[in-house]
Amino acid sequence: MIELLRKTLLIGLGAVTLTKERIDGLVDELVKKGEIASKEGPKLVKELLQESQNAKKELEKKVEEATQKALKKLNLASKSEMKTLQARVEELERRVGDESSPGGTF
Repeated sequence: MIELLRKTLLIGLGAVTLTKERIDGLVDELVKKGEIASKEGPKLVKELLQESQNAKKELEKKVEEATQKALKKLNLASKSEMKTLQARVEELERRVGDESSPGGTF
C-alpha cells in the first residue's frame, strides 16, 4: 500500500509542482529557441496551468483513496464510531454512578 502511495505521489509531482513562474520560464525558453511562436505562448501557459491544476486534483483524489484503503485494511475505528463508543461509555459511567450512590439498588 505504501508503495502505491509513493508511486502515485512521484507520478503526480511533476505536473503538480509546475508553478505559473516555472511554466512562464519554460514557455519563454521555447519561444527563444523558436520552437513556438510568441503569440502561442500565453495559450500554452494557460493550457499547462490547467493541466497542472487537474493533475493536482487527481493526485489529491488518489492520495485520499489510498489513505482510505490503508485505513480500512488497518481496521481502525472511524471518528463517528469513536464518538458513538464515547457516548456509550459516558452513559454507562453515568448509570454506574447513579447505582452506586446512596439509595441506589446495588
